Amino acid sequence: MMTEELLTRIRKGIVDYQVKHSCTKEELAEHFIRSAAFSPHSSFKLDPIYGYKVLEEDDFGDIFIHKCQTESEAQKKFDELYPNGASKEAKSYLMYKAPVDLIPKAGVQSSAEISLNGKNHDDVIKAIVSKGTKNVAGHITSILNSLKDENETGVLNNVNPSSVSESISKTKSLQDDLENQRAEAVFSLLKGSSDVEKYIVPKASWQDEQMSTKGENQVYPNLSKMPVELNKKGKKGIGYSFLLEFDRFLSGKLGVNVGMVLAKVHPELAKNMGANPKWRESINGSPNSEKPSSSEDFNFGRHLGSNLREMFDEMAKKGFDVQPIFDKRRGGNCIGIVKLSDIVGLMSDMSFELRNEHTVSVLQDYGAEGLIRSPPPQIDASTDLSVAGDILKHGNESLIVKFDPEHWFGNKDELEQIKQTLEPGYHIITPHDIIAYRLL
Repeated sequence: MMTEELLTRIRKGIVDYQVKHSCTKEELAEHFIRSAAFSPHSSFKLDPIYGYKVLEEDDFGDIFIHKCQTESEAQKKFDELYPNGASKEAKSYLMYKAPVDLIPKAGVQSSAEISLNGKNHDDVIKAIVSKGTKNVAGHITSILNSLKDENETGVLNNVNPSSVSESISKTKSLQDDLENQRAEAVFSLLKGSSDVEKYIVPKASWQDEQMSTKGENQVYPNLSKMPVELNKKGKKGIGYSFLLEFDRFLSGKLGVNVGMVLAKVHPELAKNMGANPKWRESINGSPNSEKPSSSEDFNFGRHLGSNLREMFDEMAKKGFDVQPIFDKRRGGNCIGIVKLSDIVGLMSDMSFELRNEHTVSVLQDYGAEGLIRSPPPQIDASTDLSVAGDILKHGNESLIVKFDPEHWFGNKDELEQIKQTLEPGYHIITPHDIIAYRLL
């Protein structure tokens, strides 16, 4: 349902954009690619050049990864570092094949890729646009077709047959409908008496005739685009990340982004939490923060090594329904959430004894599946608020928001405003934040 809502909004955005800019689907595709030339949604890609890596750890515990262009070069380095050798298993981890460099290319199909090495920025953009326009235009067509009736597209998408006979019956019925529709269009354009060669009326002549008899809002039937056979491939798959990026582009940044919402509501919400109203710390901490955190333990968000009793106490007294859990060993990423409702069940279980030395990691092994649930969806802070709202209203209680000023996709002026309040790193947004923002 969420994807259908997103597709509906994007479809309207496509139509509005084409009217506003008087452009074709191909031109719209070009505009989009120029705005996101180096994203995964254009034709830009980085192809790896493979070599070999050799690992080394010095006496101080510092790790070094040595890059080697060839296997023989890597073997020489390995023999130098490990003169006594290593088991087959150990060596497979100490010396392995991996990318050592990247080649920038443009192209959707590998057979049609071109290298971007040596090209200036303008030529790079031109190449990316040239190679990616057809693919994105195809996505636009798929989006427009996804909400059309099956009689227009030739795709069986209105029913889900429950048997072979029902599938055959429905397929034959649609096949007949498609052929009848095109037959009607053919005869509406067919001219020539019984003793003269038949011909299809040209578009210009047909339009002149329509204007003189029925007005000028008639559309010339495009026979070549009217299917007479079912589309066996069905809908063309489009990645959800592409839909989000395309939706953001079509919105023209007219809506408010998630980062701005968090920055705006923080001064008000901070009053109730006893937090600094001028600065919202990230829930995982950020080593690149422009402003230092006030403590090692953050008001919201915990690590596996955090004290369990302190987390329970804070959730109870500050009204946290969920608590995101991070793991420093996994790059500081969120690995899951703990729900207050689960804690209630745990604390009412007489077999569980809460000890002062317990850490959050205890919850990983408690019960059959543990009490750390799957992490919530993650979105970028530059994402439009409407996207966050759509995700939250479909059963998600919270979203992880990544705020990375170095890779900001939104308005630069808004970024400067957000940076005054939000610490770079991960934040969380809940329905409370959205409602509080709308009530400002």
